[in-house]
Amino acid sequence: MDFEDDGYSSYFRTKEDSGGLGFPCMSDFQNCRTFVTFLRLFYNATKKFSDSLYVTSNAFYEEIFVIQESISNLVKSQNTLLKNTVTNMQTKFKKYCGEGEKINLLLYVAVVFDPRKKLRFFMFSFSEIYGNAVAEVMVDKVKDLLYKLYNFYSSIHSPNVQEQSGSGRIELESDASDPYVMVHSRYERFVQVKQSVGCSNELEKYLPENCDGRKYVNFEILEWWKDNCSRYQVLSKVFKDVLVVPVSTVASESAFSTGGHIVDQFRSSLSPLMVQNLVCSQNWLQVTVPISHRQLRDDVKALGEELLDLGNMFKF
Repeated sequence: MDFEDDGYSSYFRTKEDSGGLGFPCMSDFQNCRTFVTFLRLFYNATKKFSDSLYVTSNAFYEEIFVIQESISNLVKSQNTLLKNTVTNMQTKFKKYCGEGEKINLLLYVAVVFDPRKKLRFFMFSFSEIYGNAVAEVMVDKVKDLLYKLYNFYSSIHSPNVQEQSGSGRIELESDASDPYVMVHSRYERFVQVKQSVGCSNELEKYLPENCDGRKYVNFEILEWWKDNCSRYQVLSKVFKDVLVVPVSTVASESAFSTGGHIVDQFRSSLSPLMVQNLVCSQNWLQVTVPISHRQLRDDVKALGEELLDLGNMFKF
């Protein structure tokens, strides 16, 4: 550091002579390494949540679960500084998330639409952190909302789905040019029928089905649903509407900013009218053409006088 900054050593010597902290010692660097390892989890999660080029809502709970697991493990750390910091963080985590019930259930539904996870991942993660009793309650809540969404979409899209499924069968049966293709098509239909035995709807067929994508790191959820939308025609419509919602609307560089908030800490609770007023006001203040307050004030005053004169004209 002396080669890059001449004032580095002199600054710390001055601090040390005046009773300050002085030069960093080995324990300081060790604490830095420990915190960097821990904070990397938040950094990775922030980057993933703030991305706008791929689906993020299905990945949110896995990141939350990893962070919760890390916090629970680091609470037992022998490093006093790290333990105290993580304990405070755990308290805030419980304040915002509770035992999972304070998180919007629609975000859980987005995770269910990841074919690698579904409801099984919730049963696993909740039981690991909160125990089996809480896990069963939360899974039932997510499942109940999932069925409500499915029933609602079924009531809207059922006629179209039946027409599409019927046309799909005709197309398969009419392709008799290649006997191998015909055999493969009939086999695929046979497998689908066997898998749907005892299932009254797409949701009951989807939830217990296994997905080989768990083995692949670069699994593409959009590609999977594109390939399987003919099998889950109603569910795929729910998927489109749920997965399009981003986990975060805050840019990654602003996530840990110590500066002032764009609006305030309750900006997500503002009414649509108030948000519209704030956004419009911000646009007006940032306009490239400067606003002449004196001219505007004079115009408003003149308009007021004209309205007053107009009102006097109609007095009887």
